[in-house]
Amino acid sequence: MNNRVLLPGILLLMVSGVALMSCKKNEPVQPQPTSPEHHTGGYLTDYGEQGMEALSARLGNSRHALTHVVVIGDSHTAADFLSGQLRRQFQKKYGNGGIGFISPLAVPGNRYSNVKYGRAKGWALMNSRRQSSPYFTLGGTIAKPLSWDSETRVTALADESFIKAQALYRSFGGATLLLQGRNIALADSQGRWELSEAARVPLSFSMSVSGENATELAGLWLTAAQPKGVIVSALGINGAQISMLDKWQDDWAGTLSMLNPDLVILAYGTNEAFNTDLSLSEYRQTLVRQIQKIRDAEPNAAILLVGPGSSIMHKDATRCEKRQPALLKPIIEIQRQVAKSEQTLFWDWFAWMGGDCSIERLVKQGKARPDLIHLTAEGYQESAAALWQDLENKLNP
Repeated sequence: MNNRVLLPGILLLMVSGVALMSCKKNEPVQPQPTSPEHHTGGYLTDYGEQGMEALSARLGNSRHALTHVVVIGDSHTAADFLSGQLRRQFQKKYGNGGIGFISPLAVPGNRYSNVKYGRAKGWALMNSRRQSSPYFTLGGTIAKPLSWDSETRVTALADESFIKAQALYRSFGGATLLLQGRNIALADSQGRWELSEAARVPLSFSMSVSGENATELAGLWLTAAQPKGVIVSALGINGAQISMLDKWQDDWAGTLSMLNPDLVILAYGTNEAFNTDLSLSEYRQTLVRQIQKIRDAEPNAAILLVGPGSSIMHKDATRCEKRQPALLKPIIEIQRQVAKSEQTLFWDWFAWMGGDCSIERLVKQGKARPDLIHLTAEGYQESAAALWQDLENKLNP
């Protein structure tokens, strides 16, 4: 499909109360009408998420403990708009725990609201958006040094003078990671992804890898000097669907577990709605499988599904139901059903925006972009504030 459609990154599962039959590609899923009982106290439905109590306790101890929120999604997450606003809300109340898990190098088309990258010299970058590798893990990027003098620079936008940095790496034979002149030994991992020892570095630090052995990096884990507050990691890929996680073949859920997430948000659905070749039954199976991977790897983490918002596919059509993607509401219904069957949280972004074709109204208000898919900064701010408030109401009733 066209890669112009991108989604946010929050682990959120959408499920409805209607039983879903095993369906072929063209078998419709009847969407339930938006009704008040789904949105009592907001647009977030808790279908029995057992991790909420632990998440609430963790946040309540934020002055002494670190809480990690991971958002995995499409373009909204790749641009760190919705996730970035959610980060600000969490950190304003519970404290800034650091930058989080990020790509080792800048990824074209992606941005972080809390990190800047310098020019990379002597590195090769692979990305699962367009490439395949059996070694892709969480995040879907692999950086490989090409020469002994490879170097790049990472600048964290934070209030502290120093942060702690670790690299997610795989090596045959071992190597040395240089972080702003500090040598960190990368032990032979036999090709498995592992986290390096932590190094105390300034907010802007250089990074290089030396050694004769094959070594690759899949990410950086940047935390505050003291382990407290909240981190929101944004792992988004432009144009991605939930099936993207199947390209992260090297135990991505196990890598996620290394980062001790307390809340995982899955934010997909827009690109699926634009995919006219999508099999709804296969989509449901994929969604369930990915949720279960997270449950198996990190059983104490809460899971949140963020549904797709309003979007327009056929701008020239005269009737609303013809303008918006035909699969949009069936996708939302499947997410709601899966959220119910897998006992997760589900946030109905579509309903919050106003339902059918509501993005057209938001464009007129300056809260959505003319592509009728993405929001403006103001639109994302309001969306994130609504999601944040609904989460707060669930965590602190």
